Amino acid sequence: MTKKKKKIDLSITNEKVFNGLKMLISILIALVLTFIILLILSDDPVNAFITILTGPLTKHRYIGIVLEKTVPYAFAGLACGILFKSGHFNLGAEGIFNIAGVVVSAVACNQLVSSNIVHPIIAFIGAGICGGLLMMIPAILQAKFNTNEMVLSLMLNSMYSAIAAYLVRTFLLTTTTSTLGTRDFLASAKIGYIIDEFHISGCFILLIVVTIILHIMLKKTKLGYQIRLSGSNPKFADYSGINSFKVALSTAAIAGVLAGFGSASQLLTQASFFLPSQSLVGIGFTGCLLAMLGQNNPIGIVVATFFIQYLEQGTRVLYFTDSSVPAEIVVIVEGVIVLLISSQHFLRKLRNKRLLEEGLKEHE
Repeated sequence: MTKKKKKIDLSITNEKVFNGLKMLISILIALVLTFIILLILSDDPVNAFITILTGPLTKHRYIGIVLEKTVPYAFAGLACGILFKSGHFNLGAEGIFNIAGVVVSAVACNQLVSSNIVHPIIAFIGAGICGGLLMMIPAILQAKFNTNEMVLSLMLNSMYSAIAAYLVRTFLLTTTTSTLGTRDFLASAKIGYIIDEFHISGCFILLIVVTIILHIMLKKTKLGYQIRLSGSNPKFADYSGINSFKVALSTAAIAGVLAGFGSASQLLTQASFFLPSQSLVGIGFTGCLLAMLGQNNPIGIVVATFFIQYLEQGTRVLYFTDSSVPAEIVVIVEGVIVLLISSQHFLRKLRNKRLLEEGLKEHE
């Protein structure tokens, strides 16, 4: 007997196809809007638009910057994505990045070991443990006292930032400058490039490995199934006997570790010291946006992060030749894409119409 080949459903009624089409159209609309803005601001809008799209490819250094900046932002996106996937709107990644930055700095500023391999590994482990423990606090308080997780995590972000500034000022403050920054990181703690011209470091390899593990975990493991079910249908998850508290703690711990890794990768590859008020500000909140763009899918989040960093680098390249175009134009692109992707009504009528047509055909 010959096995029938499984027919691939490329119809808009397929949820995955619909989401992919929705993202593609959202990006196209955002790019069209970008071109319209360039028509207003730039003397040569066509060339400016081409520069944004192709500028990062003109030099190895440019695409290297894109790849390097992708790593910490992707870790932030993965941290937020797994939380959102489980149905928890925890925005604590921003604060975790800052407080984990203190842990990384404490390790990097002191000669704990002489090995160039072991020293950064200790920093990563410390940041991951710190992030995992602190990210569980909102989950525990929500489960035990029914607190609002979003409000609590935002409050904790401010607390963590203040604590980070205090710890740096008290224990790690540099004496060579007047800034509120740490002492310089030791050379043994810094992470060098594996491929220098493309700025590819061990952190980039770690990101790829972690992304693959997360994807497999969500798709193939019992915990992944529990996370997905808790996020999509929490009542059914409870009726199925899933321990929602255990799932919430596990998810928060994983997210915290990811945020800690993001903090460590940013500091040990792109900085020589930690400045609490500047070094890591905004990365955690940007992770929420990237999680939405990637639709809480680990691979989608990394791709979305690369896309946004690519556009940002394109606007930087453009700014060198046409300073009349603000680099912040990429924020408009991000905003439009998120607005359309997160909209429950964008293209939904078309899909519902097609579902109705297919349903009527089946009953004819």
